[in-house]
Amino acid sequence: MLYEFGIMSTSLPDTKDPNMTQYISDSSSLCFDVPQYPKNRRLKGLNVTFKYTLSGDNSVWFAKVSTNNGVDLMYNPTVFGKPGSGEVGIWFSYWPIGNKFDTGDTVTVSIVVMSGLEVIECGASLVYTYDIPNETMESNMGYEETLGVDLSGFQLNTGAYYLCHHDFFKFTEVNRLAPDWFRILVGDTVDETELQGWKISGRPKQAKIPITEWS
Repeated sequence: MLYEFGIMSTSLPDTKDPNMTQYISDSSSLCFDVPQYPKNRRLKGLNVTFKYTLSGDNSVWFAKVSTNNGVDLMYNPTVFGKPGSGEVGIWFSYWPIGNKFDTGDTVTVSIVVMSGLEVIECGASLVYTYDIPNETMESNMGYEETLGVDLSGFQLNTGAYYLCHHDFFKFTEVNRLAPDWFRILVGDTVDETELQGWKISGRPKQAKIPITEWS
C-alpha cells in the first residue's frame, strides 16, 4: 500500500468482482453527478480504480479528479504494480476529498496516459460515513486539512494540484516522453516552465512531503 499526498493506493491482479465500483466506463474517463446523500450519512471520499495492461517499459500516466465546482486534482503515484506481458492489472485508490463535493456537482474522473500503458476501463465510487455532528466543521476546511498534508507547493497557477514526485521533463530530454505530454495533461492554460526543476517536494525550495509504503 502506498500513501502519499493523503491518497492511498495499491495495485493488484485483475478481479472480476462487479460490485467494486459504483460508476464504470469502458474508456479512460467517466462523469457522474453527486447524488443526494443517504440519510444520516455524509460524503467522506472517492475511490478511483482502473484496469490496464502495459505497452512499454516507461509508463507515464496521471489520475485526474475534477468537478464543475472548483476541484481539480491530478495525481501520479510514485510506484504502481506492473503486470506481466498479456496480463491485466487493476489500480485502486482512495481520495479523502468528500467534503469538497456537493449534491449535484458533476465529477469527472480520467486516466491520462502519456506512454507505456493501455486503459481497459476505469471506475469510481463515492465513500460515505455516518454523520457525526462534531465533524461537520470539516466541510469548511481546505485541501491541507482534507488530505492531511500541506499541498501548497504542488498547486499550479490555475489552482489545480499537480500531485507528482517525478520530474518527467527529464524523460523528454532523452526522448522517452513526447515533448507535448504536459499540454496533454493540463491543456494550454499552464506554462510548462512552471514545472521545470520539479523535485520530490514539488516546486524548487519547497519542503519535502514524506512517503510511506506498507507491505
